Amino acid sequence: MAANYWHSTQCHRWLLESTEIEAAREEDRRYADSHEILAISTWCLDTIITLAKRLQLRQRVVATASVYFQRFYIHNSYAATDPILVLVTCVYVASKVEESPVRIRTFCAEAAKMMSEWGYKDLPNSVSMIAEMEFFLLEELEFDLVVFHPYSSLPHLCQACLAHRPPQRGGRPAPHVYAEDGDHAKSDSLLQVCWLIVNDMYRTSLPLEQPPYMLAIASLYLAVILHPTTAEHIYDATYTNEQSMATDDVVSFLAGLNVSLPMVTRIVQQMMAHYTLWHELSLPATNTRIAFTDHAAMFQRLYRMRNDRYKALLLIDGGAHTLSTLAAPSYDLPDTPQRLAA
Repeated sequence: MAANYWHSTQCHRWLLESTEIEAAREEDRRYADSHEILAISTWCLDTIITLAKRLQLRQRVVATASVYFQRFYIHNSYAATDPILVLVTCVYVASKVEESPVRIRTFCAEAAKMMSEWGYKDLPNSVSMIAEMEFFLLEELEFDLVVFHPYSSLPHLCQACLAHRPPQRGGRPAPHVYAEDGDHAKSDSLLQVCWLIVNDMYRTSLPLEQPPYMLAIASLYLAVILHPTTAEHIYDATYTNEQSMATDDVVSFLAGLNVSLPMVTRIVQQMMAHYTLWHELSLPATNTRIAFTDHAAMFQRLYRMRNDRYKALLLIDGGAHTLSTLAAPSYDLPDTPQRLAA
């Protein structure tokens, strides 16, 4: 186990190219279109957040579980597995790794209760099932369980950014002593927005593509350009063109860091694209589009993908396989609206 990111397996083995992540969805694209796959991914990661909140787990547990889930599906497809069982197990393992353990019986009961409320009746309150899945998950993760996150570096980064302000602006001197109460308030405001943006990053594949410090830096830039009120609070509201001036200062600050500005820009662009995508996915479902907020539709889509893959396997080698020679699906999602209704 590495105590340093630069010597960790995350740095040397789990930083992936976007093409690798895209290739991992090749089998799923046989049974669902790109929009549906994105909706499923978003729904699963949001479900991790919801389950963790119900169990009163820390944000680090959510972040670690999200990384586990996405690493698992680098080597597996949604159609060939049960994403619901996988995501529940990811939260359970992450809670132990991040030293916020929950008794497995309590954990299983809460997970089963939540899914039942959503209309999913096939996640039993089974300790043995979660415990067995835990071993499969550990194997797929290659036992690389330590995950480094941007959260610890955010306070220092925000303080350094504020301290970088020019000594004169609009004829007014900037504070020279950072410990003033006003600067503490501004640092807290900036930190809060950065923290929320980093949380959003764990709803994407960015934690698999970028090191934690790059996510922290990109969140700082996003906090200023996407939240004008943050810029106005950090840089006195009496100034003109507050957002433009704040953005210039952040760019000046980033230029002094030993980071790739084009890469920061790329992360920012990806997050902007995801915010647009999430808005589209949150819209009411249509005949050609499912909404990630529609739990029943997600259960139906997962069932159909699993069932379509199962049927495709029966046709391998001209129908050489039969129902008796192929194992049944590992889970049976409800296939009728009547059964989906809780």
